[in-house]
Amino acid sequence: MTISGFFSATDWGLTLGFVPEYRGHARGFHFYFNEILALALIIAAALESKSKFRLMPPGLWLYLLYCGLSLFSIFNAPSVMFVSMAAFKSLKAVLIFVAAYNFVRTEKDVRFFLKTMSVTILWEFLVVIKMKYLNGQHQIMGTFEHQNALAMYVNLIAMMFLAVGVATKGRWANICLFAFLASAVIVEFTLSRAGLVIFGVGTVAVMGLSLLDKFTKRRIVVIGFLVFCGVVGLAKTMDSLIERFNDPYTYDSKQTRIMLKEASVKMFRDYPIGIGWNNYGLTINHPYHYGDHIDQYFRMHGDRLDFEAAKGIEESLYYLLLAETGFQGLGCFLILITYFLWLNLRAAWQFRHQFLGAVSIGIAVGCGINYLQSFVERVLTQPRNLMLWILLLALTAKIETWRRQVARQKASENIHRKNRREKSLVSGQQLSPARQD
Repeated sequence: MTISGFFSATDWGLTLGFVPEYRGHARGFHFYFNEILALALIIAAALESKSKFRLMPPGLWLYLLYCGLSLFSIFNAPSVMFVSMAAFKSLKAVLIFVAAYNFVRTEKDVRFFLKTMSVTILWEFLVVIKMKYLNGQHQIMGTFEHQNALAMYVNLIAMMFLAVGVATKGRWANICLFAFLASAVIVEFTLSRAGLVIFGVGTVAVMGLSLLDKFTKRRIVVIGFLVFCGVVGLAKTMDSLIERFNDPYTYDSKQTRIMLKEASVKMFRDYPIGIGWNNYGLTINHPYHYGDHIDQYFRMHGDRLDFEAAKGIEESLYYLLLAETGFQGLGCFLILITYFLWLNLRAAWQFRHQFLGAVSIGIAVGCGINYLQSFVERVLTQPRNLMLWILLLALTAKIETWRRQVARQKASENIHRKNRREKSLVSGQQLSPARQD
């Protein structure tokens, strides 16, 4: 349900207070059907075992703090309603976090998640192939509203497929590798420039970390096969890629991005705690002055201005947060993503040479490249990408819980061993080497 559609973009839910003409990242109070399922899972888990149910998983408090600090911008917001829409969307994600964390109880559940996502990506692959060769579309969006959102969604999960596929053997590991190849095709057909570059960076990072984790024949064979597929794929689509990178629209798009960043800095200087969560789409237009330099630029190039037409909003997620939620919102967000990346890397080390270690590598790289791409794209604010991101954060929190349990168990065993050794010394008995081990 995170892709919200079978053959095209569809909103599986109900929106109240919808403002269709607004160009912000939240345009109403939307209820998604999968949030109802998440709530049902939470209630079921709480009723089944109150002792095992956890309402506040590791790291969730930091996400809630980010939402709370972002809400401080409401004091400067021209529209309190738009702030409420963004807060409502972000806080609802907590349902998915808590539900996923309490649903995953064993490694078998993690494998189930990967199998489910493999099927999801393979379905998206079929939709993309249909749009490309049956519908004759140029840039493919799949079941998403924009090709960049599709590329970032796929990049987020594809690195898990690769990390697990090269670390394990068996039929389902091969399915993961096939899902990764399908992900590569999807990203290539989106013709998203940043998405293509980031996908390559993520692939290299996963393979590098996997080889550091363990040097195996399977991993060498997979690397060679991926290099071959990459060369063939690039050769087949090189003309389209060159055309995309040389598109005359690219220059105007770059200039617009630069001017939107200038507007973000102006807003931050005037309102250090934020001009209002989800209010950028309002304040970039008249009667506010923050977009005047954009009008001046197009006027100098002979374009006729339409003051009724709404300008777009900041593409960079970080500049958008800086303008809308201020230094405290952006600062807490950076701490949030750094903290979860640290949890992934620590779990990858703790569970090295194991399935969970590979999963942690995949999550770390998938999230990491999305954070890099967020410098030029803000799609983590979009519901579909937000849902998958929150699912991966919840999975990270669960693996962190298991890591802490293992650490406590090892600490307890070390204390027990130390006590036995001290008792033997006091009694004048020396343990044999076998007993010591």
